[in-house]
Amino acid sequence: MAVFSYPPENMTGIIDFLTYTNYLTDGFLGAGFLIVIFMVSFLSTKTFTYERAFAFSSFLTMISAILLRFMNLINDWILSLTVILLVFSVILLMRERSVERV
Repeated sequence: MAVFSYPPENMTGIIDFLTYTNYLTDGFLGAGFLIVIFMVSFLSTKTFTYERAFAFSSFLTMISAILLRFMNLINDWILSLTVILLVFSVILLMRERSVERV
């Protein structure tokens, strides 16, 4: 049975609300935000090649992950995963550029 706990004090700001919601979801709120940001940005830039859309989406996700880490909504492991994703997308982008020049 799920146990509901009331917030320890009054929530007066958005940061308090997000922190409490992240506590209720066992830390998956920040990761869910990052997945949604990645998917929306990837699908909105899909008119370009998939390498460019992937690089833009991973860059935007990494910037969002840094902000979410400052708010303590994600842990260091998720931040490192977004950095690895960005490095992988830059490698894909460089590979695409080298194919275009030939």
